Amino acid sequence: MADNEYYKIEIMKKYFLLLVAILFISCASEDTQEPDRIQVVDPTDNETSGDTEMVIDFSDWKITLPVDVNNDGSPDEYTPSQLDNGSYRSLAALDGFMYDDEDGDGIIFHTQFFADGATTTNSSYPRTELRELINPSNSRENWNLASGGVLKMRMQVKEASNNTGTGSLSLDRFIIAQIHGIINPTDVSRLNLSSDAAPPLLKMQWRDGDLYAYKKTLVNDNTSGDALLDRSSTIWTDISHNFGPVGYDAFDLEIRASTGRIEVIVNGASHVFQDVSLAKWPFDSYFKAGTYMQTTDTAGYSTVKVYSLEVTH
Repeated sequence: MADNEYYKIEIMKKYFLLLVAILFISCASEDTQEPDRIQVVDPTDNETSGDTEMVIDFSDWKITLPVDVNNDGSPDEYTPSQLDNGSYRSLAALDGFMYDDEDGDGIIFHTQFFADGATTTNSSYPRTELRELINPSNSRENWNLASGGVLKMRMQVKEASNNTGTGSLSLDRFIIAQIHGIINPTDVSRLNLSSDAAPPLLKMQWRDGDLYAYKKTLVNDNTSGDALLDRSSTIWTDISHNFGPVGYDAFDLEIRASTGRIEVIVNGASHVFQDVSLAKWPFDSYFKAGTYMQTTDTAGYSTVKVYSLEVTH
């Protein structure tokens, strides 16, 4: 064999062995590479907080603020399309009221009194509160107990102002979630009513660190017919259940509403409201969540953090 042919064969052998080695190393690397992981953030774990972007579906929620910047005589509100898909992050009007927590695993809701602030009709208290809209283009389209609804959320109270008014509470109280009532359009038209205002069916209130559920009940169980549509305290009053302390720790809340029955679950502890008043509840309903002050103290404020929020019907 000629020398030049011998060298050609040896060079080809070396290239072949080199190619086999490269392929082996590449395959071994692929076999040992770990797959991408989706991290589930524990809100109590400061070491992992901020590693995962907070995402809440706001496609069925609007927000009400405690100010009237546009001077139309009502609290400023922003629609689902202005909040959803992270749009709230670029909405300057929400600065200081609704914004991402610095840990990146929740959204802060803050409310307080302002000298030029605003409150909703039939209330003298400020709120930074989400309102459910099952039809974003029509707030008069809502659900009833027959169709039912479930709200699930994880929340944490971050700040509460000192109670400087009357009463025995050390801190100002506020509502963090509601099932609110509304007179359905059929009854408004039938009775020629000037307003569809109705009382809240359920209020979840933070009081000095304890979480209370307040449920509307009839003053007189025999009330019936159109008299049930009267929102006054002569027809409807509150009964309550104290779930005990949640303090400034994150807690899980679930509200399950159906015909004649409401179940409230806080950190796994359940309480069921089931009575004649619920069976007779004549109003449509919608969920609310956020922070809604229950004081007229001009120094009052409250701040909560929402980790997750989900509604099903």
